[in-house]
Amino acid sequence: MQLVKNILANWGAHIVTMLVGFFLVPYMLSTIGEAGYGAWVFLNSIVGYSGLMYLGFGATTCRFVAHYRAREEWDRLNQTVSSVAFVYLCTGSIIVLLGIGFAIAAGWIDRWGDVPLTDIRLAILLLGVNMAVGMIGSVYGGVLHAVQRFDLYSGIQVTTALVRLSLTIALLQARHGVVTLAAIFLTVTLIENVLTALLAYRQIPGLSVRPRHVNRDALKECFGFSLFNFFRQMSTQMIYFTDTVVIGFMLGTRAVVPYYIGQRLSQMIQTPLEKVGDIVLPGAGECHARDDAEGLHQLLVKMIGLTLLLAAGFFIGSIYFGGLLISTWTGMDDPASHWVMVLLVGSQVIAAPLLMLKQALFAAGRVRVTSLIDFAEALVNLGLSLLLIRWWGILGVAWGTAIPLVMIECGVLLPYAIRSLKLDARRLFREAVLPQLPPLAALLVYCEAVSHLTLSPGWGPLLAITAGGGVALGAVWLLITPYRPWRRSAAAVG
Repeated sequence: MQLVKNILANWGAHIVTMLVGFFLVPYMLSTIGEAGYGAWVFLNSIVGYSGLMYLGFGATTCRFVAHYRAREEWDRLNQTVSSVAFVYLCTGSIIVLLGIGFAIAAGWIDRWGDVPLTDIRLAILLLGVNMAVGMIGSVYGGVLHAVQRFDLYSGIQVTTALVRLSLTIALLQARHGVVTLAAIFLTVTLIENVLTALLAYRQIPGLSVRPRHVNRDALKECFGFSLFNFFRQMSTQMIYFTDTVVIGFMLGTRAVVPYYIGQRLSQMIQTPLEKVGDIVLPGAGECHARDDAEGLHQLLVKMIGLTLLLAAGFFIGSIYFGGLLISTWTGMDDPASHWVMVLLVGSQVIAAPLLMLKQALFAAGRVRVTSLIDFAEALVNLGLSLLLIRWWGILGVAWGTAIPLVMIECGVLLPYAIRSLKLDARRLFREAVLPQLPPLAALLVYCEAVSHLTLSPGWGPLLAITAGGGVALGAVWLLITPYRPWRRSAAAVG
């Protein structure tokens, strides 16, 4: 029951955040124009690389706080949180200095269109401070995750998303648009961190983040656990932000917009699937600690099946109706954005289910090889994007992301996970993959039938199509539920 509550809390916050972002994209495009919005996305993609300075300490905070809280070792808990906060204070200061340097060097990049260079520089400085503040305050978010108060953390995300929406509508205007957006983001980050800190102290009354708690042994322990998690995080940052940076430098910031639209829709689908992975991590850790192979198998079957069903369902829908969604959402009729979305969502049909295996490997302490696989994927992604953009433009960049993801994760990660976790590949395929095929086939038939109708852009038709597809998918899924192999296996074990 707690597993379901955690998933619903994460998904609820994501839905609200997604809806806010969904509304703001066309609003910002119409307010600051395509050139201004392209510059904004390009800046955020570059500044996003500063996320590498988290050094993998997010999972470290969660792991050790949960461990020491369970054992009521409050001194060790405070030493861990204070030491991580000290590291973030140092890295945040470095980010601010790098932001100053980037702001000075911005004049050398002739890709800003008609956005004033002064606005670009000021926005860079504000975004740098925003990243530093968010980094220092994130240690309290790790505390909330450690005590499994996903509901509180999700409530903060919903609150800040609504504040960002209100401030953007009230303050954004064409003049100084990127500066206004950067100032809004910094304001929202400050509010988020204050709320997170207050709730963290309420959940652990003995929590104390002070310089006197910073401890060399705690730092050594945290760095030892974080090293390979850092490689995973670095790889994720490279994959997420490389595409728009490559496009911005090689084709200009205006070319970023059509790619980002397709990418943004893909991310809106990808994020809730990743939230399922967040839930898998502690569950797989418990199974590993108890040496419960059957429990781990049942957990992975359920979560792999769920993510595969959702990812493949969104992929089918994006093929048939992605163009209609984009034209309704942004008013732009750009086939390139549609096919960027299709390629990126299609890659999630592989990535989302295999993320469950990655989390299980991480829970079992198999971090090194997994991290190196992710890093290799990120490097190939960068190389292919730089190569294919020369011939196929932004579609080449999308192919550069999809190809290494599918090939490396299927060819390297999957067999490694099967072997390391001692899973029965045939049984996993039979219980996790095969039951998803009938509902997906029903959705495919439904989409094919509806696609022959005359459809015009509009939220009414889109919502009706989506609801019908959900009914077709869900009805068949419920129909075959009693016959699922993993249910029979669980009953036999019981």
